[in-house]
Amino acid sequence: MTRGDENDGDEVTATTTTTNEDDAKGEEVLDRRRDAVEEAMKYVYDPNREGSSAFAGAKSAMTTGTPSSGLKVMQLNCLADALAANDAFASAEYYEGEEEEEEKGSGNEGSGGGTMTNGSMYDLNFRKRGRDLIRVISTEDASTAPDVVCLQEVDHYHDFFEPELRRLGYAGIYKEDQWSPCRKFDAPNDGVAIFYKMDKLELLSSHAPGCPRPRKDDAARDAGKTLMARFRLKRDPKSDSMMRKAIGSLMRVASSNVKPVFSGEDLREVVVVTTHLASEKTVDGIITRLEQTKELCRQLNAFATNLCTDVDGVQIILAGDLNATPNEACVVHLRGRGMRNAYEDMSAALGDDEANRFTTWKTRTGVFKAGEVKHTIDYILYSAHRGSKVVSVAKLPSERDIPGDKGLPTFGFPSDHLPLQAVIAFPK
Repeated sequence: MTRGDENDGDEVTATTTTTNEDDAKGEEVLDRRRDAVEEAMKYVYDPNREGSSAFAGAKSAMTTGTPSSGLKVMQLNCLADALAANDAFASAEYYEGEEEEEEKGSGNEGSGGGTMTNGSMYDLNFRKRGRDLIRVISTEDASTAPDVVCLQEVDHYHDFFEPELRRLGYAGIYKEDQWSPCRKFDAPNDGVAIFYKMDKLELLSSHAPGCPRPRKDDAARDAGKTLMARFRLKRDPKSDSMMRKAIGSLMRVASSNVKPVFSGEDLREVVVVTTHLASEKTVDGIITRLEQTKELCRQLNAFATNLCTDVDGVQIILAGDLNATPNEACVVHLRGRGMRNAYEDMSAALGDDEANRFTTWKTRTGVFKAGEVKHTIDYILYSAHRGSKVVSVAKLPSERDIPGDKGLPTFGFPSDHLPLQAVIAFPK
């Protein structure tokens, strides 16, 4: 064999070794993906095999129904009017002039409403944008309309959101932010709100932790801008006959010493939490959000322990703008407490790596946080450790689905955050 032949052999051997290493790495990646899918499947609702951890066709689009015991949940940071008016977005403009009739626009309308007023930029003026937000929240479809809605950056609660959503069958509770950034513009404070369908849920109690407090940076009381509510799921009208039978049974034992026993269905409770954590994208901000989350969990534990009928069985839904990406400490802390991300579980179960790539995308051109940002910081979390499962989630748009290349807000998307929707099933 010549020296050239020897070199050729060495090259073949090296190439074969590299190929084997690449194959091994590929198998490792596939194994990790299979493990992730298998883990996610445990938390996906299977209507055909109640209580089973098997996966039976998760959906990335919203289902038109809800399990016999469950809720359709929406999460949305609305973009406070005062912030929209005083910030500068590359994709939209705040027009101070008189509102134009929609039918006089140029016809560029999106799924969330929004008609061009100058032919190129979405109008942020709340007289019009507010209606677009209501279209998004209501989904304009009774079959997919949420049972409970968690909102942040709400600065028109009393004069707009509450009356408008009441017309659609919702009641609401609200917590104004004592330290709202809107104050620097001499505008009304923003806050967080929870709206709920009155024919689906009965409000039993609510709690706004750390409000009021003497100092914004009082770590011992700072749970972020947080509001929590305890609900009882109302019975389906079809079960009225069952209720009458139950009342009859109670009347028969009323004169005896026998203590009436209620079933879990009679006392089905759920705690819904919405929160908006500190926004600083710095090390100090990461620490602040973690401490806010720990205080939120302490307050939630006390709230549930003191008020809930079944402390160990009550289901929990937490939806909000955490201002934190999925691997940040505060999100990891919530996962450690048994809360799971509905979108993450569904996308993993479907093997869809492109899902939930971002929940906010904006390009600012002013002096306030100038530049482009695109990341996932909004969540719908559910108490998987207590048996809840995700049924479906609404598919989020990709960059191609959003008009223009400057992000949000824009036509069809009236906030700088995307709305999230998930159907969560509770164990019977």
